[in-house]
Amino acid sequence: MSLAAPRPHPGLDSQVTDPWRPGRTLSLLLAWTAVTTLILWLPAIRGLMDGSTYTWGFMGLGGSGTGGDYWFPATASALALVTLWLGWRGGRFPVHLLLVGWHGGLAALILRATLRDPDGFRFQGDTLGVDVNLGWGASALFGAFALLALGWALREFRRDAGTWVPGRVPSGIPPWSPRNTRLVAFALFVLPVQLLLLASGEPHGGTDQVGVLLTLLQWGVLSVAFRPFAMGPAGGEGAS
Repeated sequence: MSLAAPRPHPGLDSQVTDPWRPGRTLSLLLAWTAVTTLILWLPAIRGLMDGSTYTWGFMGLGGSGTGGDYWFPATASALALVTLWLGWRGGRFPVHLLLVGWHGGLAALILRATLRDPDGFRFQGDTLGVDVNLGWGASALFGAFALLALGWALREFRRDAGTWVPGRVPSGIPPWSPRNTRLVAFALFVLPVQLLLLASGEPHGGTDQVGVLLTLLQWGVLSVAFRPFAMGPAGGEGAS
């Protein structure tokens, strides 16, 4: 079974007319990356906007507001955006290392937590009343995606051997489209609304809940905002 959609092997000076598209495996990995980094986007946004009334914890790290280990969700969220950009805009290096590092590291941490306390390893969100026991099912799922990321990265390196140049953008990537601009603009537009809701409301109250839901929506939009969309012959958007 092919791990990625076939892509031509142009020389450095050759022209490619067929547009580049992410293969199914890369698209799945990027979607899963967005899902798994949501748990860090939330504390990155809420720690900044909620202030010290908001506390979070992740794999032994934690803090209140922008204190404690806030550097971790802030840095991880920034790296997640870089990963999504590189992945959707040509599958460019070092997205291979970022995907393998994130999913491999996450799988190892979850396996360790499960081995230590299978019943106590849970995902909890007090504001929305979420409490899910992850346990062995999560270890198997995250392990499978770690292997998938490793398999995709190795296949890409083997296929591009002899023609790969660091930093070279693959030929045929569809240009940045008006749809990309609208999605990014929406994610930026909701920032002051999030600040108003999260900073002014009672902890775990109604405004907090709306702010969290808006943050979830924001990350969902950002997860596809860099995706290449088809452009029509006149420069307009075509069907994607």
